[in-house]
Amino acid sequence: MPESKQISLVTGGTSGIGTELIKRLLAQGDEVRAIIKEAPDKYADWKMLPPGVIPYVVDLTFKRKEDQKNLESACKGVKRVFHLAGATFNSKFNYNQLIDTNVVGTENLLESILATNQNSQVHFIFSSSTTVYGYKRKGETLTENSEVRPSSHYAESKLMAEHLIESFAESHKQIFYTIFRIGTMYGKGYEKPHYFKAFKLIKEGKMRYIGGGTNHLPLVNSKDVADAMMLATEKPKASFNQIFNLTDGVPHTPKELFTLAAGIMGVSPPTKSVNPTVARLLIKAADVDYDEYEFLAGDRIVSANKIKEKLGFRPTRRVDVDGLLMVEDFMRGYKRLEAKVVA
Repeated sequence: MPESKQISLVTGGTSGIGTELIKRLLAQGDEVRAIIKEAPDKYADWKMLPPGVIPYVVDLTFKRKEDQKNLESACKGVKRVFHLAGATFNSKFNYNQLIDTNVVGTENLLESILATNQNSQVHFIFSSSTTVYGYKRKGETLTENSEVRPSSHYAESKLMAEHLIESFAESHKQIFYTIFRIGTMYGKGYEKPHYFKAFKLIKEGKMRYIGGGTNHLPLVNSKDVADAMMLATEKPKASFNQIFNLTDGVPHTPKELFTLAAGIMGVSPPTKSVNPTVARLLIKAADVDYDEYEFLAGDRIVSANKIKEKLGFRPTRRVDVDGLLMVEDFMRGYKRLEAKVVA
C-alpha cells in the first residue's frame, strides 16, 4: 500500500478492466483521474465511472485544439498512468486509424507526462496484447523472450507502441514502464458482441470448430488483469521496465470452452469442423468478422511463469466458473428474445 495519497491517471476507464482497476485505486485512497474521449453530453458511458473519479475530456490523437491542454492538466502531478485505451479491432479500424490511436495517441500521452512532470518519477503501465506473437505458433510455449511476429495491423500497432514506450524510458530516466501482453479477456464488460455471438451459434447448433478444435487460446479474466496491474504498482523493483505475459496460464481449447458453454445452455456441443481456409471464405455468411475468426483459429500457448515468479501473480478466476456467468447472462437475454418472438 502507498505511504501517501497518489494521483493515478487511467485511460480507457469505462472498459471492463478500466472500471475494475479504478475501483481498486479508489479503495486504496488514490486521487483517480480518467480520460474520456467525448464530452459527457455526447458520451453516456462516462456515467459508468465509479463515484469519485475526476474525468478529463481528451482525444489522445489531438483532434480538437483543446485536447493537448486538457491532457497536460490530467497528467500534472501523476505518479502512475494506466494506459488502457486504444483501438482494438482490425474489422473496425483501418491501418492508419490503428496507428493514429495506438501509437500516436501513446506518444501524445507520454509527451504530456514529460511536459508536466519533469522532475518526478512516473510509472507508465501499458496494456499490450499477446497478438504481438502472432496468432498461430503451434508447438511453441511463448515467453516474453520469444520472437514477436505480429500478423495483423492491430498487433503491429501494439508492438510499435511497446517500442515507443521503451524508447521514452531509455531517453527520459524518470519514466518507468510495465508492459502487459494480455490474452483475450473475458468477464463483465466483455460479453458483447464476440462472446454472445459465439454463444448464439452454439445455442442454435451452428457453431463449427475451425480445424479440429484442439488449438490453444490464451484467456484471462478482466478482474485478474486489474489485480496484476495493482501488483505492478505495489512491487516497483520487480515491475519497472519489464514486459509480462498476462494470461491465466491455462492452454484452453475451443472444444473445452464450447462444451462448457453448451452444457450450461442444455444443448449438445458442436461436433463438426471446417477447414481453416474454407472457414475464412465463409466467415461473412456466418456473421463472423476477421478478429473473431483469428481468435477461434489461433493457436498459442502463452507462458505466465514470469509474472507469477516476479510479481507473485496468481489468477483466481476460472473459465469454468466465472466464464460461465457470461453464458448464463446470455441465456437470460436469449430467453427474453424468444418470449418476444412467440408473443
